[in-house]
Amino acid sequence: MWFRIARFLAIAIAAAGFAAAAVWSVRLGWSDYWFRKETVAGTEKALAVTPGQAAYYNRLALLTSEDHPARAIAALKRAVALDPADAHSWIDLGLQYEAGGDNARAGQCLVRAVEEDAQYLPRWTLANYYFRRNDPPRFWFWAKRAAAMAYGDPLPLFRLCGQMEEDGKLIERLTISNPSVRASYLSYLVGQDRIDLVGPPSRRVLEENRQSDTPLLLAVCDRLLDRGRASEALDIWNRLAETHRIPFAARSSTLPSSLTNGAFTVAPTSQGLDWRLPEVDGISAASEESPGGLRLTFSGRQPERCEVLVQYVPVQENRKYRLRFLYRTSGIASGTGLTWRIADTNSGRSLGEGRDLSAAGEIQDQVSFATPAGCRLVRLSLVYQRSLGTTRIAGFIVLRSIDMELAN
Repeated sequence: MWFRIARFLAIAIAAAGFAAAAVWSVRLGWSDYWFRKETVAGTEKALAVTPGQAAYYNRLALLTSEDHPARAIAALKRAVALDPADAHSWIDLGLQYEAGGDNARAGQCLVRAVEEDAQYLPRWTLANYYFRRNDPPRFWFWAKRAAAMAYGDPLPLFRLCGQMEEDGKLIERLTISNPSVRASYLSYLVGQDRIDLVGPPSRRVLEENRQSDTPLLLAVCDRLLDRGRASEALDIWNRLAETHRIPFAARSSTLPSSLTNGAFTVAPTSQGLDWRLPEVDGISAASEESPGGLRLTFSGRQPERCEVLVQYVPVQENRKYRLRFLYRTSGIASGTGLTWRIADTNSGRSLGEGRDLSAAGEIQDQVSFATPAGCRLVRLSLVYQRSLGTTRIAGFIVLRSIDMELAN
């Protein structure tokens, strides 16, 4: 008999538990239904059904923050009371206090968010807060800690730091040790066109010696060359060459030959100190084999004036140089306007110009020029400019080898 009574009680208790669970499940379903409406009325109904949900109070604060800031603050205070470990609610509460001018409570809430969650977002939020407060010491303190946890796209952090101070020393100031974040900072400076600041971060990225950074470093080298910053560009090129990240040798104005890839053993890459092939309609390039060289073909539809081949070459100031080259042409008559030109990158002034190129058989020719004071880099270019009284050339030139050396 007692066994039957105990069994009956157990079944009754279980049934009551199932009934309570079913009722709670229904309540949660209705609560979730109203919550998903994403309206003030819907969120209030959800809270009426299940008042202990911190996330619902956070949503209510979001929906009322603009029109009823006091109500939003009350909702967020309730949210953090229900879930003190919710860093997002602490952040939202701190920002609400800041918007209302209560900076003391704002700072306390944002610091509490960091205590509950040591990840990137709370630190980033505090850095922004002290930026708005124009408090550099505290800003850099939290920016440094945010950088240590940076993930995804760090550019917003770089931009914020740049608004505080842009001097190219952010890697050191934030103690950035992540190689990818270092590379992102260098890319950010290039994107901001702060080529004057890329020297220190370029050296830090070079220290990592990562193949994945080579395209970025070559892009930096190109921008430096375009600005006439020969020494900095040469430093990057030579480090990449020394670590075998590029298939070329290191260059120096003191070497017997200043040119890169003079025999065209590597197809022109159009980067750094290698040959550049400008994209010109009507002109195509191809590698020659046995013996090697570069063939440039003119269709006759190319512009009447254009650059065909370009290279930046490091030189010494106040010295005489000789450009020597081995070539042949086909279908290109003499005096039709295809020639070598050398210009000072500092001033853009022409330093030398060769004879028009035309040779049925392979011949060697040369162009002599002198560098002025302060000249550290020259721009060597093969230029076509249609001569008066001629039609546009249709044929090709094969360049076997090119060299530039001190004349004496």
